[in-house]
Amino acid sequence: MKIRRLFVLFGVMIFAASLSFGYSAALMITGEVGGNPIYEMMVSGAEAAASETGLRLKVVEGGYNPAKWEPNLLSLAATGKYDLIVTFTEGMPRSVEKIAKMFPKQKFALLDGIVYHKLPNVYSIGFKDEEMCYLAGYFAGLVTRSNMPYANSDLKIGLLAGDIYPAMMDRMKPAYENGAKAVDPNIKVVFSSAGTWADPNKGKELAQAQFEEGVDIILTIAGGTGVGAIQKATEMHKYIIGVDSNTIHFAPGAILACTLKHADLAIKNVLVRAYKGKLPFGTWERWGIKEGVIDFTFNDPNYIKFVPEAIREKMLTVFNDLKDGKINPLLKK
Repeated sequence: MKIRRLFVLFGVMIFAASLSFGYSAALMITGEVGGNPIYEMMVSGAEAAASETGLRLKVVEGGYNPAKWEPNLLSLAATGKYDLIVTFTEGMPRSVEKIAKMFPKQKFALLDGIVYHKLPNVYSIGFKDEEMCYLAGYFAGLVTRSNMPYANSDLKIGLLAGDIYPAMMDRMKPAYENGAKAVDPNIKVVFSSAGTWADPNKGKELAQAQFEEGVDIILTIAGGTGVGAIQKATEMHKYIIGVDSNTIHFAPGAILACTLKHADLAIKNVLVRAYKGKLPFGTWERWGIKEGVIDFTFNDPNYIKFVPEAIREKMLTVFNDLKDGKINPLLKK
């Protein structure tokens, strides 16, 4: 009887040990967390998943040098310590695919980017950036045609990108243009690429050039470089549309609105499903407004304060039309 009890006790101890060394995940950020709202959101969502499930989480900052992202991912895979390795952005599909083939037993998840080759150890989610940019373009079009204090009569809006990459040129820029031209086909989009995601001075320079050309509102998709554009808009009494997270509070009245990407909800969803063994590896998906990932700052008090009600109502209508599939953001009218 005592021997049986010892075996039972030993089994319980093994089970408890297996729990303590349970599911582990590594999140490799393609940048630095501090001061970057989208990465802070990613970490927050991952930590929420860890709190809910008990999984062990390791966060690794890859820095802003893209040349270091793949080696960092490779190093994580080589340890063999993690049940799942998660990374982020459109710049990572090739690296994830390459390393996943090198380590076929290692599971990977990529967010905001898609590995189209259906590898059995990779799951990826692409966000519908075209919906986000169509919203921004439609809003910019309404603002530039309005009688708001800093709007002019030139019918020019701006787009400031951190760099040129496929998603920007194939989906984001065209959708931004289509959104604006749905308001008025005579609106012109002035496009600038900074070639860097971390140079506010370059952002100031490019924003000033756009404003001097007649642009009165700029969508910034430029990371830290966009901070300079916000500063210049404040100085020159122009407008900015933010992206990914709500940054209106940094410059109320200058940043009129933001298109939102709920990356925290997406990564929490992925980690919880992976923990439960329900993540469909070997597949990819695209999430947008309908899935609750793409959003807009409808409820921000400064958006309500500075943006006329007529514009806000039109934005809500176009948002719902996108959600219901009534608008194809990439289809020119």
